[in-house]
Amino acid sequence: QAGDARIARLMVAEGQRVAAGETVAELDNMPAFLAARASAESNLEAQKAALKQVRASILASLAESRADQLSAEASLTLAKQELERQTRLAASASTTQVLIEQARANVAKAQAELDRAVAFVRRYSGAETGSQSDIVLAARNLDVARTNLARANADIAAGRVVAPRAGTVLEIHARVGEKPTGSGVMTIGDLTQMTAELEVYQTDIQRVALGQSVTMTAQALPAPLTGRVAGIRQIVGRQSVMSTEPAANADARIVRITVALDAGSSLQARSFTNLEVVGRIGTQGE
Repeated sequence: QAGDARIARLMVAEGQRVAAGETVAELDNMPAFLAARASAESNLEAQKAALKQVRASILASLAESRADQLSAEASLTLAKQELERQTRLAASASTTQVLIEQARANVAKAQAELDRAVAFVRRYSGAETGSQSDIVLAARNLDVARTNLARANADIAAGRVVAPRAGTVLEIHARVGEKPTGSGVMTIGDLTQMTAELEVYQTDIQRVALGQSVTMTAQALPAPLTGRVAGIRQIVGRQSVMSTEPAANADARIVRITVALDAGSSLQARSFTNLEVVGRIGTQGE
């Protein structure tokens, strides 16, 4: 089962760039999935051949049955003509009862042969359109084989971990031999455009507007980061970053804003995901 699978192979390392759809890891159930797909592919080819063989056989049987029907119809016509001749001869006492009974028997036999031929024609009818029962059964078996192959391919897809988008591997959460956790196998992020999240006191949020310039500093960076306000949340919440000031209100209500870093600052900050920064927003009048 996929839920019990463990990591069998890791194809990337932390810090590596990956493309969208690229396989970054494989699970240990992949060999079983590959074997199931090979079996499904073989069965599909076998069912294709079976359908082709059944169709050819039914078409041949239909042609043969139609020929038998024509032959039986001709035989029945001749038998009836002979019976009529014997009946006329009997009126003039020019034949025997034995010959009359034999003519009647021949008519009955010819009729039986015709009925048999007609039954076979009905049995094989629909071969040209694919609606004949044996052909329909073979076609359904082929559909089942196709479904099984599609399921096998889906299982193989589930046995591979692919990058949902292009980006950089920031952190690997599950190593070879380990089960993926709720955190997934790895974290992938797009570092081409870095953003920062700042917390603004609700009493000051009315002074913040989209597009305002922002300067941010952090002890881990040699120079300040710059950017502009790109988003303002509409939910007021509790602050998650506490001020070092002794008189700071630990239960202050804040609004989170998103800052899009400039190109140079994005390049500088891309190695420090989740870095804590202190920002200054250039509001009007400052």
